[in-house]
Amino acid sequence: MRLISCHQLQRSNMNLTFLAATVALLAAICDCGSPGSLPSFILPLSDCVQSHGRDGFYRGAIDITESGARCMNWTDVAGFRERYPGKGIGEHNHCRNPDGRIRPWCFFRNNRGRVDWGYCDCKQGSVRLQGGRSKLDGRVEIYLSGVWGSICGDDWSDKDAAVVCRQLGKGISGRARAVALVRSGIAKLHWRAVHCQGEESDLLQCPKTTWNGGECSFAATVTCTQQQATLPIRLVGGRSKSEGTVEVFHAGQWGSICDDQWDNSDAEVVCRQLGLSGVARAWGQAHFGKGSGRVWLDEVRCTGNELTLEQCPKSAWGEHNCLHTEDAGVSCHALTDGTVRLVGGTGSHEGRLEVLYRGQWGTVCDDGWTDSNTKVVCGQLGYRLGETLPSEGLDITPVPRFGVGSGPILLDDVSCTGKESSLLLCNKREWLRHDCTHHEDVNIACSPVHSGESLPTSVPIRLVGGERSTEGRVELYLSGQWGTVCDDGWTDRGAEVVCRQLGHSGSAKARVMAYFGEGTGPIHVDNVKCSGEERSIAECIKQAPGTHNCRHSEDAGVICDYGESQPSNKDVKDMETAPSSTKSEWETTTPLSLRNMKRNMALIKLSSIQATTPIAMITTWPWFVYHRGQWDSFQESVCHSVVTSFPLVCL
Repeated sequence: MRLISCHQLQRSNMNLTFLAATVALLAAICDCGSPGSLPSFILPLSDCVQSHGRDGFYRGAIDITESGARCMNWTDVAGFRERYPGKGIGEHNHCRNPDGRIRPWCFFRNNRGRVDWGYCDCKQGSVRLQGGRSKLDGRVEIYLSGVWGSICGDDWSDKDAAVVCRQLGKGISGRARAVALVRSGIAKLHWRAVHCQGEESDLLQCPKTTWNGGECSFAATVTCTQQQATLPIRLVGGRSKSEGTVEVFHAGQWGSICDDQWDNSDAEVVCRQLGLSGVARAWGQAHFGKGSGRVWLDEVRCTGNELTLEQCPKSAWGEHNCLHTEDAGVSCHALTDGTVRLVGGTGSHEGRLEVLYRGQWGTVCDDGWTDSNTKVVCGQLGYRLGETLPSEGLDITPVPRFGVGSGPILLDDVSCTGKESSLLLCNKREWLRHDCTHHEDVNIACSPVHSGESLPTSVPIRLVGGERSTEGRVELYLSGQWGTVCDDGWTDRGAEVVCRQLGHSGSAKARVMAYFGEGTGPIHVDNVKCSGEERSIAECIKQAPGTHNCRHSEDAGVICDYGESQPSNKDVKDMETAPSSTKSEWETTTPLSLRNMKRNMALIKLSSIQATTPIAMITTWPWFVYHRGQWDSFQESVCHSVVTSFPLVCL
């Protein structure tokens, strides 16, 4: 869904009010047509900003808006943290963009003491080195309130220099130097002194003293080392030194990493940093046991090419929304004959079966392949159950589900009882002896649940509580009863999988916070993470059914075939004949809340609007807008008049 952000809304006589109990929700109108004939409350094109959302989220320590206001703690706005789990919202006031906007923002209190919001100055707190002989040294300048300025170096230390080097990505240590202030050509000093501990990620996190004049002999200067950052890490709780829960050392103590976004790419970096070769695999949900100290990091997002975990994007230290039940782990198993892997699937739990022999990966022929064989392979990979996937296409030219292999065919006629711990212990032909082609490669899908109850590969689902069959609260049928899905981690990608499984081919949108009402049965699953390509919601479930930390107020929902419906006759009224309003503030004919917005029509009235002036009306979802003689659906509108939806706040 597009959000049209009216970030410079003219207030004139409007008194905009919070409409939702949990968080600010306001309606605003933007128009990007010709400004010449528009009413005064409609903004021209230059003030309309589109945000399509991104996978990346701001994780810095900026806590000041562009106007200079200090940000409020996110937890001071009730319900906002719960609405955006895993997006960096917590017990802090750092700017964030949890809703996917291009620019970070925050809540603050305006001069009247009311909650307002504003975009943050992304440069605030940035540092640079000036006047040095290389990119690794120079006079330190920091950007504050729109101006670059220096720091007095009279009390400058190596710990302060280390933080600057870390913030610039130039290593984790640095040497403090100073240059005489009288010959440095400095136009402005921001701080008199900085007192870092040396572990901070940027200078804004350090105690400091603002420059208010007086004596200063030197400007702070640094020389950074070229060494790569090395964050101390270890594995604990495993059966060997090559597996376990990942712990990192920070601020004098060991702590764990939350498994949000934790995958095999992160595991590869951990294994590489520890000097462990072999197959790197990521584990979540405290697979090797729960930690007892701090949860130090969250949302680690390595590409797999980094040398150390320090080089990967991640949250700020101690910033997370996790429990120790979500501790991340890795296994770094040596490459030996009989090591197995699944390739070509959407994750490490499914794909074409490959086995290692004499340093080379090859496939396994499906002659005589049984579910007992699959059970052994899945068990060897750490999963409890799985299924063999048949080839697709005509019998005469079958095509393996996850593609045709290209290496040698290493095994054929494998026969297991299902109790073996390794494929090597099963009966089979000699290595490389077979009568097969790669069109007979074995394809397997293991259950993505590592512990607790295992799921079938296809789970019955239904939608409940919607106004039509294409929308509603998502319910799964497990253990003989229907239950709900918690909205932790619930995204449009999960909605796509649900809608596809139900036979809908249109676009899909996720809904959270019991948008379609609260369920009454069990909460079956939590932390559902889909890529959008899965065939069944069961493939997205990453933890044991029944394991959650949710209430029914967090039930997940979906809208299938999003945007393809049109407003019914009873919803659409001729707004050109709407009575004029003489009130000076926005009002609605029916109360709105986060849960009944889509059910109740709301007629927004503005002061000074004549009876013939087109204005917007919220109808059944999706919202529709009456603009210049025609109705237009919200998600199809490029820059027409729109009624903005949660979480956009215009004050």
